[in-house]
Amino acid sequence: MKPHILRRYRRIYNPDESASVDEHPFMAALLVNDKLWCGGAIIDYDTILTAAHCLQLQYNNRFFREYVKMLTVRVGSSNATSGGELYRVTEIFFHPNYKPSTLEFNLAIVKLHKNITDRSNVKADVIKYSRNNIVPADTQITFLGWGSVWADGSSGGQVLLQKVVLPIYDLFDCQDIYGRELVTRTNFCAGYITMLKNVCNHDAGGPAILDGVLVGILSFSSKRCDLPDQPAVFSHVGAVAKWIENLTSSP
Repeated sequence: MKPHILRRYRRIYNPDESASVDEHPFMAALLVNDKLWCGGAIIDYDTILTAAHCLQLQYNNRFFREYVKMLTVRVGSSNATSGGELYRVTEIFFHPNYKPSTLEFNLAIVKLHKNITDRSNVKADVIKYSRNNIVPADTQITFLGWGSVWADGSSGGQVLLQKVVLPIYDLFDCQDIYGRELVTRTNFCAGYITMLKNVCNHDAGGPAILDGVLVGILSFSSKRCDLPDQPAVFSHVGAVAKWIENLTSSP
């Protein structure tokens, strides 16, 4: 009998607990060729906010930006690989000041082929987003991602929604770790100094929530998730609120 082959998906390390889409109906999974690629948040009934670098292929190549059949979005499921509803992507809007080299303004809006419906068997809804680009230093954010999952090679495994609560990390200390080019005033950082609890780079595009409001989208994190003092870096949603408003129907 062949031994089971286990592989580690580099996502939330040591999460607080599994999360449910019933509690977080705004959570979305961005899929490329039916495989989980990044997280995202539903900010309007036909609009997903995610990280721009998740769609770097489309950013670099106009053909892929206009030919988006490889992209789909799953909503209404706590499992990124099944359930809920799948929506086709029709348009991608990158923040006009997005800089791939430094990940400044690392945000993109994905438009769906039709409105997300609040059907009885599909839990999906919009989350309010912040208009303020300041996240208080003495607070904690809740981050949602698709978990640190062990899967055997035969089944592919489930990719289940996870959540972790992280304290806001001092911005200047975060700049000392990653550099001032990668961490600017349009970012905030979150993470523990000594505790082994973190998010990972494959969680990109996932939402940071404060008091029920979307305040950030994960831009990047450390390549090593099992080390202390490796804060996650988020893009301030409040810093681009006017841009979002111009691309959504709901104020």
